[in-house]
Amino acid sequence: MLYNRASADPDGAPWSERKRYVWWDEASQRWTGEDVLDFQLDKPPNFTPEPDAVAEDALSGSSPFILQSDGKAWLFAPSGLADGPLPTFYEPNESPVRNPINRQQDNPATDRIRAVENPDNRSPRADDEADPYPFALTTYRLTEHHTAGAMSRVVDRLNELQPEMFCEVSPQLAALRHLENGGWASIITSRAVIEARVLVTARITPLDVGGRVVHTVGLPFYWGSRGATTGDSANDLLGLALDPNVHIQNTKAQTCDMPSGRRPEGRDRLDLVERHRQGTVGR
Repeated sequence: MLYNRASADPDGAPWSERKRYVWWDEASQRWTGEDVLDFQLDKPPNFTPEPDAVAEDALSGSSPFILQSDGKAWLFAPSGLADGPLPTFYEPNESPVRNPINRQQDNPATDRIRAVENPDNRSPRADDEADPYPFALTTYRLTEHHTAGAMSRVVDRLNELQPEMFCEVSPQLAALRHLENGGWASIITSRAVIEARVLVTARITPLDVGGRVVHTVGLPFYWGSRGATTGDSANDLLGLALDPNVHIQNTKAQTCDMPSGRRPEGRDRLDLVERHRQGTVGR
């Protein structure tokens, strides 16, 4: 854990004895505690740097954030960010609801590969129940496939623990879309459609957002066309939008529709995606 000096007050005493982590030991004139200290062990809490000191010697003994130039906590980064400077809440690039916090729906600095540049990267702005993509979708990891699918799908014991691509839905969403536990469902976004086995679970709870019920579909992202166990890829559903600062993929949350049954094949599969794009399915 970084900044464990912050667990002690300016005098070096734990903020909480019950949860004490590191502290200044007056007898030994050194810092001690339950963790590996990430700052100078012999710098006392009352240390005051010389005016011409540099680097860590310029930080006082009560400044806990040693990786910052002034040793203090920062509410925002003063330079180097494409957005900010203060953090704020944005809805994802795709969302079934309007932003309840401010008028800006999503991050305007997001680096998007727009449909003008790539026709297959269409991103709807869903904000009402009549939209053909009424549900939230999110991808996530599985403990059994702890690295990545290309590595874990060739390990027999991991495949025994998680043998097939699946989607997690609440009992309420299962009833709404006539989904059966262990059966098949199709998951459709504005870009693609995949199929997955249905796992009905109370772990995914419908949310009340402004008086409207919003359902979430959970998808692990490990499956693909190669390996000892194969299946449709959740990543096929995702759009292309990048974090504005480090350009990491920023579309772990999307919107989707979810009819029961297996997806079609061939041209019919493409036609189903296009009908949803045009809003003629799911209304």
